[in-house]
Amino acid sequence: MNRKCPRTLDKPILLFGLELEDVALVSLVVGVGSLLIGPMLPGTMAIAGWMVLLRFKRDKPPGYVLHWLYAQGFQLPGLIRPIKEVKHYAANHSPRLTLR
Repeated sequence: MNRKCPRTLDKPILLFGLELEDVALVSLVVGVGSLLIGPMLPGTMAIAGWMVLLRFKRDKPPGYVLHWLYAQGFQLPGLIRPIKEVKHYAANHSPRLTLR
């Protein structure tokens, strides 16, 4: 008796096929766009962004977009600075305090 084992044990919550972080990213872009441009073009951008993210995330693990943004050099709250900003990391290195 063989049973199929799922790839992930805790499946993330999906909204229209996207994770909550991805929906927040699309909502942020659309919200800023609607303040600057108006409601029609950002609404179209939301649908296009949703479709692009669905294709971009196909066969990728959960949380892939946040990891990709971090690898591109975006500073995310609660994480150390991206490697593109810092040449090397050290245990006692702090931007405010340097011991010499």
